[in-house]
Amino acid sequence: MPEIVDEQIQEREHRRDIAEGLRGILAVLNSNKPLDAILDYITMYACRLLEADAVAVYRLQPETDLLKIQSSHGLSKEYLDHSTVTLGQGATGQAVNQGKPVAITNIEQALGALSQPVDPEMMVLLNILSKQFQSELSVPLIVKQDIVGTLNLYYANPRVFTQGDIDLAVSFCDQTALAIENARLREQAQQDAVAAERNRLARELHDSVTQTIFSASLIADVLPTIWERNPPEAVGALEDLRKLTRGALAEMRTLLFELRPIGLGEVGLADLLRQLAEGVSGRVRAQIKVLVEGDAILPTEVKFAFYRIAQEALNNVAKHSGADTVEIEIKSNLPATGRKSKKIALGQINFSESVSLSIRDNGRGFDPKRVIGEHLGLGIMQERALNAQVHLSIRSKPGHGTEIALRWPMPEKQSSPER
Repeated sequence: MPEIVDEQIQEREHRRDIAEGLRGILAVLNSNKPLDAILDYITMYACRLLEADAVAVYRLQPETDLLKIQSSHGLSKEYLDHSTVTLGQGATGQAVNQGKPVAITNIEQALGALSQPVDPEMMVLLNILSKQFQSELSVPLIVKQDIVGTLNLYYANPRVFTQGDIDLAVSFCDQTALAIENARLREQAQQDAVAAERNRLARELHDSVTQTIFSASLIADVLPTIWERNPPEAVGALEDLRKLTRGALAEMRTLLFELRPIGLGEVGLADLLRQLAEGVSGRVRAQIKVLVEGDAILPTEVKFAFYRIAQEALNNVAKHSGADTVEIEIKSNLPATGRKSKKIALGQINFSESVSLSIRDNGRGFDPKRVIGEHLGLGIMQERALNAQVHLSIRSKPGHGTEIALRWPMPEKQSSPER
């Protein structure tokens, strides 16, 4: 009787360990770890909690119909060097073909009872397998009804697999399949983000640089004629040409910054704003001033929000406002660091100052209450501000210009990070 009680206690503890292990895997799945790291974590835990001597995750290569190991734990180098499996052969290949778990209680006996021909390479693998393990369980990995591989459990001693053993292995397979699908979705999201950024840059080139260069080429074409007829007017045209070319150069420089992985991150906000202003000046007949007060050192995500919103606001000035005066003013009452390139994070702030930015023009203005969110990019501005915890206000009135104001308040009295 005491032995039965001990077995029941051990069984309860074992199931609790499995439940905790599955919760741990879910936590890892929700992290930003790469797929290989997640699969290594799963194989390690599967080895321990399913009491296996080795575990492998095989992935199907659709173009070759071969199964190759993507992650493993406990397998020898000799096995890994010959681990490729042909579809339909061995427990691994059969599990994929049949779409259900394949269990072998005695590998050596199964090898001696083979009734179908086996590839020479596969025979080498099976011989290595039979020397190191006696039992194997291969469970198919299913992602959206497609079989993408297997989870294999290897045991050094002969083992009869119960339905409970198979069900537990299937649970780990479900977690593995979820990790693979999550990785695919993350990769797809990254590709979509890259495509969206490329489209944005293409629009910027068309809306700004291309049109600026086209305007400059028109002036250059007629300049000789104007010079012959009216030299003073030609001087003014030359000044316009100079502004257009300087503006196009500034906008190209800004786009090149954005193409570099760390381009925008390594440039100070004030310099970025000056670059934006110089670029827009080539497209508008307006005087643009940039006023800087203090050293605006911001967390990267906040600086990017300031930059993108300012970019959207200046594009609106160029396209819609008809202004002849634009002021960009950035104020910061943060303590001077003496290092403009210093980076800070939200958790490193222990004072309650703020950084503000305003973009004012004396253009035609509009009624914010009668403009839908997507018009003039207002919805995009508001979304960027919300994501970066930046306060955004838009003040405008028909005939009285527009002001876009941003303020990022520092969190108050946060503890400094541990060093």
